[in-house]
Amino acid sequence: MANDAQNSSGWMLQNKPGVCGLDNSGNSCYLNAVLQCLCSTMPLVEHLLNQDTRQELAKCKCRVAQVFVRLLEKMWLGSSSSCAPVEARSMLGSIYPQFDNHTQQDAQELLLHLLNALHEDLKKLHFSGQQPGERPGLSSTAESTIVSDLFEGQLSYLTHFLRCGHQAHNGQTFTVLSLPIPKGNKKCSIQDCLSLFFEETFLTGAEQSVCSACGRRREAAVQTRLDKPPEILVLHLKRFGCKGKSQVKLSANVSFSMELDVAPFLSSSARGVSSYHLYAVVNHTGHLDMGHYTALCYNSLLETWHCFDDALVREVQERLVQSPNAYVLFYSDKPF
Repeated sequence: MANDAQNSSGWMLQNKPGVCGLDNSGNSCYLNAVLQCLCSTMPLVEHLLNQDTRQELAKCKCRVAQVFVRLLEKMWLGSSSSCAPVEARSMLGSIYPQFDNHTQQDAQELLLHLLNALHEDLKKLHFSGQQPGERPGLSSTAESTIVSDLFEGQLSYLTHFLRCGHQAHNGQTFTVLSLPIPKGNKKCSIQDCLSLFFEETFLTGAEQSVCSACGRRREAAVQTRLDKPPEILVLHLKRFGCKGKSQVKLSANVSFSMELDVAPFLSSSARGVSSYHLYAVVNHTGHLDMGHYTALCYNSLLETWHCFDDALVREVQERLVQSPNAYVLFYSDKPF
C-alpha cells in the first residue's frame, strides 16, 4: 500500500479497486456496512461485473441488480475514494418501506432483505441455456441465481418422538444463521455460539409436536444439523434481545478466528467443505438506539484488510479484525 496517500490519522485519500468509502446520507451506516461486505464477496462481484451479465441486465427490467452493479462499478472500476449509494438506498426504500426513512435500522435485517430482493430480481435473467457469466457445475433452474448459489444453505431437523419412537426428518433453507450468545458469559467463542445453536432441544409441555405416525402431541427431541453448507456462510450474532420490557444489547466478547471448522455440526449426509475463511465483518458499537455500524473487509487483490467507516477508509492489520463489536461475520468456503 506504499502508493496510497494517507493523512496523519491513517485514513486513505486515494482509491484502489474495491477500496471505496460510502457517504452517509443520514443514519445510513447500517446500509453502508452491509454494502461493503457484499461488495467484498468476490464471486458475487466477478459474476455481476461480467460483461455478458451486464449486457443481459441492460436488456431486462432488473432494477435492483442494475443499481447494485452501478455501485460495484463505482467501487471497483472508478477512481474516487468514496461514493454516495443514494440510488441503492432509494431503491431499497421503495421496495421495503421500513427502510424509507432516516432512522437507524438493523444491519442483519437489511442484509436479508437485500439478498432476497437481488435474488428475486436476478431470476428474470433466466432463459433457455446458460445464464450469462454462469459458473460451470452449478444447477440452472428457474429458482436459481448467483445469490442462491452462493448464500443458500440447508439445515436438517431430526425429530425423535420419545414415547412412540417415531422419527421425522425436515429441512429448511437459510441465507443467514442467527446464533445465540451463551447467557451470562462476558467472553465466549464463535464455536460456543454454534454449539448452542446446534444443541439438541426437547419439546415438552405446550411445545409438544404432533407425531405423524400416531397423530398425537408427544414429547420429542430435535437434533439440528448442517445438511448443505453454503459457499458463503453468514453468521449473525444475536446481540439484541429483551430483558423484561426493555430491549438490551449483549456486549459479550465473541472470539473468532480467520478459519472456521463446521465439521462437528454437519449431518451424516452432508457433502462439501467443512472449513471456512473469514473475509468480512459488520461491527456495531454503542447501544441499540444510539449505535454505529462499520465494516472490516478483506481485499483479495491487494491482500489487505480495510476498515470502512462510512466514507472513511483505512488499512488495518489482520490481528485487529478480532473485536468485541462483531455483529455479522462473512465466511467463504474458498479463500479469495
